[in-house]
Amino acid sequence: MTPKDLITVRLLILGVVWGTGMLILWRRNKSKPEMWPRIFGVGTGVYGFVSLMLGSILFRPISELVNYTITNFFWSLVLSIIAYFGGRRMARHFQDKN
Repeated sequence: MTPKDLITVRLLILGVVWGTGMLILWRRNKSKPEMWPRIFGVGTGVYGFVSLMLGSILFRPISELVNYTITNFFWSLVLSIIAYFGGRRMARHFQDKN
């Protein structure tokens, strides 16, 4: 197994743990639906940036650090915006049920 595969598996496990924690909080209603968009947006952005940077640092030349840092920042920004609107949709759906 190559190092890239090991990192991918570890990041997948971390994402599943984070998703499971969010699901548990959601089911127990420990977080208010008004906070879900912010939680999903920030959490997805941070997770995306860290995972993209980890992969880039380990498998790309260090001389391109500024280039892939900027690229990864904008990719994680896009992911966080998508997650924010997904969280808004889920919160609105949850509030309509109640």
